[in-house]
Amino acid sequence: MGEYLSPAVYVEEVSSGVKPIAGVGTSTGAFVGIAEKGPINEAKLITNWTQFVSTFGSFTVEGYLAYSVFQFFNEGGTKCYVVRVVSDEATASGVISNVIGVSALSPGRYGNRITITIEASTDEVENHFKLVVKHTEMVETELQDVVKETFDNLTMEETDTNGDLNPNHIEAAINEVSTWIEVNDLDSNTRPANTSITLEGGEDELEDADFIGNAADKSGLHAFDTVDDINIVAIPDKAGDRETIISAMSYCRNRGDCFFVADCGMAMEPTFVKDFKMGTGDFSGQNAFNSTFGALYYPWVKVSDPLTGGTKLTPPSGAVVGTYSNSDVTRGVHKAPAGTVEGYLNSAMGIERIVTKGEHDLLNPQGINVIRAFPGTGICVWGARTTSTDAEWRYVNVRRLFLFIEESIDKGTQWVVFEPNDPQLWGSVKRNITAFLTNVWRTGALFGNTPDDAFFVKVDEENNPPEVRDAGQLIIEVGVAPVKPAEFVIIRIQQKTLLK
Repeated sequence: MGEYLSPAVYVEEVSSGVKPIAGVGTSTGAFVGIAEKGPINEAKLITNWTQFVSTFGSFTVEGYLAYSVFQFFNEGGTKCYVVRVVSDEATASGVISNVIGVSALSPGRYGNRITITIEASTDEVENHFKLVVKHTEMVETELQDVVKETFDNLTMEETDTNGDLNPNHIEAAINEVSTWIEVNDLDSNTRPANTSITLEGGEDELEDADFIGNAADKSGLHAFDTVDDINIVAIPDKAGDRETIISAMSYCRNRGDCFFVADCGMAMEPTFVKDFKMGTGDFSGQNAFNSTFGALYYPWVKVSDPLTGGTKLTPPSGAVVGTYSNSDVTRGVHKAPAGTVEGYLNSAMGIERIVTKGEHDLLNPQGINVIRAFPGTGICVWGARTTSTDAEWRYVNVRRLFLFIEESIDKGTQWVVFEPNDPQLWGSVKRNITAFLTNVWRTGALFGNTPDDAFFVKVDEENNPPEVRDAGQLIIEVGVAPVKPAEFVIIRIQQKTLLK
């Protein structure tokens, strides 16, 4: 309110108290793994396959990360963050004619396949030259040197005739422009001879790579600590590693905003997979997988392999995360990412093992999601259970729906902090949350013919008595009825007798 000191018409803005709650995203993937090149222990946003190749390289025999990200986008995934890990690394480098030092832009063995060629420049100016960057790659079924970058009309002269910085000087023209190399001028007065060198010394030890990492140095999975926008996590290069799976599910639980997609190991028999999940049999004495923040998938899938021209068995998590992402966008997070439509795997050429109905009957009750091959239908994800033994959180879509609702309400009610804790505030909060949940109900995510059947929001004097308000607290109670998937469709048929 302003001061009214003289007669006039005073126009004032008054807040309506309506602060809409926007739904948070749910479809962003997050991958940790072994890549050909790229930054280490740093989360990079990737929005398409071409961007992944530019940042992290292409398919490599050392790991499954590239295959998984490729499947993610092939299944309709929207965007993802990627973290590259190694245990120890060295950067490939070389020297051209003793006048130019060259090093790969990032550590790793990929740098040992970089060739630098010095040629005559196009402008034919004396002392100018061309530098060509090539990388040895598999093209169809043959290794070939592929030109990646060309820098023309370069010079070793740092300044031009006016004494200004020469934009064609090798360091100015290449460094922070090239996505493959860095150069160092070792002798500004000498043009390098026309020649070719191959960089060497690149290493990336993978055996002891720390995929989980730690919060102190933001390594491994913890490189995502500062990234708010991740929802579906996978570590395909640690398929079948029980310690990694349990740690990753714990990480997602502690964050409270993401979900882990776990892979069984290669060549596991159904009974072995059951023991693997339950901590029984050969895994007796080890902890079982029992988390509402993760799901386990079996078996591995066959995909096209550009490195060999044939097929390759890969962990299913890449395709499954893509299925989650696509289903979230096209149907909503409340839809179970499984079935003949949302669960159909476009990227799969086959599966490692045909799982029978009897074997599936053994695995599904234990929270192991099976990938099945059906004649005439194709290869589909045929399970939507978390690893939890708590029936309340049995289904993937229910768990992820609650993550969506909780995070959306949390972010949409931050304005409430430090507001006067009175009935006016209670009414505003209730209206805003009710409006948000009504929209969620309209998408088909909540069960009930009316909003009153689907959810309730309670914030009044009963759950906010004087002692609660005196403690500086505002209690908001929200209850929702999620839609459960029709996992078992039972059709009862009987003969009908006609009475004359």
